[in-house]
Amino acid sequence: MITYKFPHLFSRTSSIKTKVFICVFIALAGYFIATLSSFYASSTQITRLTRLQNVYFPLAMMADDLVSSFKKQTDLYNDAFISGETGKIIEAELISNTVSQLFDHLEKVVAHDPTLSHERIQIPELRNRYRDFYKLAAKISPRRKPNTAADLQQKRLTLVNMQNTLLSDFNDLAHHFSKVTEQAIQNEKRFSQANNIFLGIFFVLVLIVAALSSRWFANQQLITPLARIQEMVSRFARNKTVAPPPPHGNRNDEIHKLATSFWNMTEELKQTMVSKNYVDNIIKRMTGPLMVLSPNHSVIKTNDNSAKLLGFSEKEMLGRPITDFVAEESLELFAEQGLQTLALGEDVINLEIFFLKKDHTTISVLFSGSVMFNNLNLPEAVICVANDITAHKKAEEMLRKIEIEQALAKTATLAAIGELTSSIVHEMRNPLSSIKMNTKAIHQKLVATDDVFAELAAITIQQSLRLENMLNDLLSYGKPLSLQISPITAEELISATLNSVAQEKNERKIGVEISNELGERILHLDKELFTRALSNLVLNAIQWSPPESKVQVLISAADNPCHQSEQLIFEVRDHGQGINEEKKQRLFQPFFTTRRDGIGLGLANVRKIVDYHGGRVTAENSNRGGAVFTIMIPAEIAQRRLPS
Repeated sequence: MITYKFPHLFSRTSSIKTKVFICVFIALAGYFIATLSSFYASSTQITRLTRLQNVYFPLAMMADDLVSSFKKQTDLYNDAFISGETGKIIEAELISNTVSQLFDHLEKVVAHDPTLSHERIQIPELRNRYRDFYKLAAKISPRRKPNTAADLQQKRLTLVNMQNTLLSDFNDLAHHFSKVTEQAIQNEKRFSQANNIFLGIFFVLVLIVAALSSRWFANQQLITPLARIQEMVSRFARNKTVAPPPPHGNRNDEIHKLATSFWNMTEELKQTMVSKNYVDNIIKRMTGPLMVLSPNHSVIKTNDNSAKLLGFSEKEMLGRPITDFVAEESLELFAEQGLQTLALGEDVINLEIFFLKKDHTTISVLFSGSVMFNNLNLPEAVICVANDITAHKKAEEMLRKIEIEQALAKTATLAAIGELTSSIVHEMRNPLSSIKMNTKAIHQKLVATDDVFAELAAITIQQSLRLENMLNDLLSYGKPLSLQISPITAEELISATLNSVAQEKNERKIGVEISNELGERILHLDKELFTRALSNLVLNAIQWSPPESKVQVLISAADNPCHQSEQLIFEVRDHGQGINEEKKQRLFQPFFTTRRDGIGLGLANVRKIVDYHGGRVTAENSNRGGAVFTIMIPAEIAQRRLPS
């Protein structure tokens, strides 16, 4: 607990009251008659000095202590919020007791002085505001339940505003009491001088030596130190450097302590100004372009990078509205998604617009802005960052051109392959159709008369169908696709797939287990092409599965974390030998096959169809044996074509 003790009148020569008493005693020592006249003067003097001692000096000292304690508490809070150390939070909370006791003393002192009516109102108001500050600091303390990021940021901003306002008001209060004390000292000085003059006139002859001695003592111990304090105040008022008070033989001298306290106060205020300049330097030296806007969106502060980016000087940018630096083609977008969003107090993040340089050329930037509010929750400023993405845009444009060129090259290659395979397939289809039809006719006539030749005819028919499927695969892979998107349910897709593989499934006695998590949901696909792709995967699983085993087909949907959209998943699982790791990368390449009776276009056609649907297909080995082929496509797709 902080207490203030003041020396007795005769106990120490360092107090102002004792020094004045010595001056009076010297004047009265010369002549006994002066005691009657000086009694009244001394009584009045003592009363005024007692008021100075018991009211003004304690008020000035306690106000200085209040500023120091509050600054120490806010420094601890700031360190705790940065480092998360609970020890500093506890130490800061303990300081609140000291601050409360200082407020108690202040209220008690001003309550007994009728001339301090304004201070009796001001001090309780400051105390209530300090309590609000302390409560808010306790709410966002790291020891409490965590707040949301946005809520925590807002509360910390409010806390900083309250801290700055309180510190300014505490400094004003200390400065006010210092000035009041100075004025009281000046009054006492004038009163002392008048008293000395009065006694000098009354005792012209008797007290001439005592008066001169008293005045000399007063000049040395009171007038000169007080004049020095007055000079310090005057220099501080003119914003000039205030020199520290000279060393004093007695550290407890009250005037010297007052001068030292005043000088310490000026140094603390100087540190506050240094902190402001430090923040300004941070803004100016940031590596990225940064601007600070007023609530009406005019530029009030900027850094060198912003000026260099736009080709203006800092002086040319200050005071101008931000829209002066936005290109005409971006004005409407910036007004709707930038200024209107900031007007609502919300942040703008990575808004792509064009800025206008001094030479009237435009640059592409990502604009971000955040509104700062004062303690009244009113907009105080807008912090803006504009990152130049011109080089990034050029790289994207170059990449787009390369992709288009690759697509054109791929299209040209597919067109050439398609033209070649189409001519070959058409030349082979006619004789193959004749062979198949004639063999079917022969088979029908021999089935009842000659079993051996009938079986040979059936084998010929089967091989003709196989050759026809190969020709269809060649024709499908060799020409560009054109998707015909139409609605189809998952059940209809499953039914069409099972019908296309029914013969192979029955011959090899393979079961197909369907798991449809989509039910009757409508899918938007090219029905014919996607049925062919899914059928190829199921057929491939049947061909690699051992007899009387099962092939599992799973159809589901899931979120795509990369594109923040839903994707459809078609999974086909067999129980065969699995995929050779060395050949896995080549599975979907055309004309690559590990079977004797294939030409290696089935899986290649699957990937081509899936690519046209905007998806991808993968092949992996299962931990339970066999292989798993997975198709993933966007749930909602538009018709896709390669460039012609």
